[in-house]
Amino acid sequence: MTSRSSFFKLMKEDLRQRLWTIVLASIVFLLPVPIYLAMQLSRYGDRMSMREFLFRLTSPLEAGSPWLALVTLCGALICAVSGFGYLFSKKKVDFFHALPVKREKLFAVRYINGVLIYAVPYLLMLLISVIMIAFGAELSGEVMWRLVKGCIVHGLGFLTVYTVLILCVAFTGNVVVFFAVSGWTFGITAVAVSIYNWFESSFFDTFCYYQQAYEQRLHDLRFLCPGYFYVSAVSEPEEGLLVQQLVYTAVLIGLALVVFKVRQSEGAGKAIAFPVLKPIIRVSVEILAGALIGMMFYEMTGGASGTLGWMLFGAVLGVVLSHMLIQSIFYFDVRKCFVGKASMVTCIVVTAVFTLVMRYDVFGYDRYMPKRTQIESVAINMHGLDGIRSNQMVKGNHVFWTSDLETMELSAVDAAYPYLKVLVEDTDIYSEKIKNNRFESGYINVDVVYHLKNGKTVYRSYKSNGMREDLFAGVFETKEYKEGHYNDIYTVPSDWITAITARYAMNMQEMRLSMTERREFMQVLRKELSEQTLREKLHTLPVAIVNLQYDNTAGYELLDSGEEFGPLYFTNEIAIYPSFTETLRFLKDRGFDPEKEYVWTGLESMHIEFPAEFYKYPEEAAELVPEAWVEEQYRTEYTEWYPMTTSDKEWSYEQVPVAPEDFERVYALCKWEELYQYGAPNYSSYGFYTVFLDVPSDGYNTQERYYFIIPKEADLSFLFDK
Repeated sequence: MTSRSSFFKLMKEDLRQRLWTIVLASIVFLLPVPIYLAMQLSRYGDRMSMREFLFRLTSPLEAGSPWLALVTLCGALICAVSGFGYLFSKKKVDFFHALPVKREKLFAVRYINGVLIYAVPYLLMLLISVIMIAFGAELSGEVMWRLVKGCIVHGLGFLTVYTVLILCVAFTGNVVVFFAVSGWTFGITAVAVSIYNWFESSFFDTFCYYQQAYEQRLHDLRFLCPGYFYVSAVSEPEEGLLVQQLVYTAVLIGLALVVFKVRQSEGAGKAIAFPVLKPIIRVSVEILAGALIGMMFYEMTGGASGTLGWMLFGAVLGVVLSHMLIQSIFYFDVRKCFVGKASMVTCIVVTAVFTLVMRYDVFGYDRYMPKRTQIESVAINMHGLDGIRSNQMVKGNHVFWTSDLETMELSAVDAAYPYLKVLVEDTDIYSEKIKNNRFESGYINVDVVYHLKNGKTVYRSYKSNGMREDLFAGVFETKEYKEGHYNDIYTVPSDWITAITARYAMNMQEMRLSMTERREFMQVLRKELSEQTLREKLHTLPVAIVNLQYDNTAGYELLDSGEEFGPLYFTNEIAIYPSFTETLRFLKDRGFDPEKEYVWTGLESMHIEFPAEFYKYPEEAAELVPEAWVEEQYRTEYTEWYPMTTSDKEWSYEQVPVAPEDFERVYALCKWEELYQYGAPNYSSYGFYTVFLDVPSDGYNTQERYYFIIPKEADLSFLFDK
């Protein structure tokens, strides 16, 4: 009983000494949110749907609230320093250690008080908010769950960050060094992963940017990155990670208690209270600083051949400078900056070896390919196979933009493996050509994901020398590939489709179909799409394009931010080829005729977009710079002549209007069918010019815009001979 009484007396005395933190926490929690709720209740209560209104009301209190996350982080820092900051002072340490109180009890008192300073005002704020929402709006079970989830995420996040900061206080003996060590504790893993990814993306030809390697590696190293759990929970709470975070925090609390017990009184005033930590901090910082500055020098010198020397120089410079800085801080004496030369030299060697290993791909990152028996399934994303079409996937009640790498899972590995082996070989040949400054066109980007039987996922980005039709056909013509590549066609429910529009050149018809007709159309389209061969895809032009409009408000969900997710509609296109006989018959039976001739009215407007290289410029412009620098010239808005580089002319255009009497002649040269094969309105680099045709229309838009392409070799002299 006496022990319990003394415990609470210690808590009361500690709270009295930390009164300013209690006042600050009360102001931060109990003023802004009630004021915000009162303002929202008076301003928005009758101007929007109740559900959206509730989302807006509860947004500051939910798991994803940036305001609450900031308050939690600052609160953890203030509570940790106010409770355990006495460890920085020799006098205070001697005073507390002279008290007839066990260190375990002293730790528990100060730790629990720090939690209460944060938790009590937070819970009072929640109670006030619940009462205001209940009387001013509507307190539903969904609202309560969002508030409880936010309380769990931020409360657990506070405990994790608070405990780690207490460890940082115990590890150090100086407040300035404490902040530095805290930054090292929370950031060293994230910085290391970022630098490693930078090396990979710079030196490995098959590095795939889609893989989100940064997030995956941080997830794998999450127990070395204390902030990962809280950031992940704020972004998207996952039950499994929250349980892991709870266990992780419990272990940290036990570790903090042990460190607090064994910490020597002499640690106060020193940079690091535990000398064993010095080499760990110093070596990690020196190696990362060397790698970082080395890569910066590499990029600053153009990232080309011949920059390796600068890169190594930057690595050495980074290690030396960071060593001098850290040693000066550790010893509080700049004259000690070169203490530990052997360690510094070792870090230089390690950094240089790491740089060379990554630079020359010693371990064969680019050559790596899993064995056939190791692969469970693969996903293949060939860039530009369907031009401007983007893949979409259904998630819950909504449609989202996505990639084939997410929607595809080819279990027919035997059919894909020969193709993948050739991709590795093509990439190696392509890389050698680039290194020897022999750029060749015709290579296609192909992203691949290997799902291995051991649960590991490997991402690679290859270069394919052409389509490799003979090998890729066995992949393209499988049902699994079609269902992954055209995921929305196979997965979006037919009742989500609100409109189907068929078009060919300037012939367009929107069809409002019954539910039965929509289901019939999608069934026919899926069947013929599954049967399409790669040969037809590559060597036959589409005869029509079908645009599908999806109602993306099914289920009518709202975002956590309070903004409506709908009404929102997604559209996507699918090319119709001659073999799609049943699909074409379905469209023709409903009035669409791809062979219908357009009737010119004379009210249209047309212009052609040429790259600037099309024009002849004054010869005197070449005298402005050496001839080797000039390929073309272009006119600025100030009507002065300036040199144009090769890259400039790809992005510089002149628009030439077409006279009405020339409309039909230009239109006859257009190749609308091939437009679908390229994927963007800019075709100059593909050997085409772009034609824009504006046609007057009724309704909200006063005109309808069509665009076509004309081969560069087409005779357009009649436009300029007038």
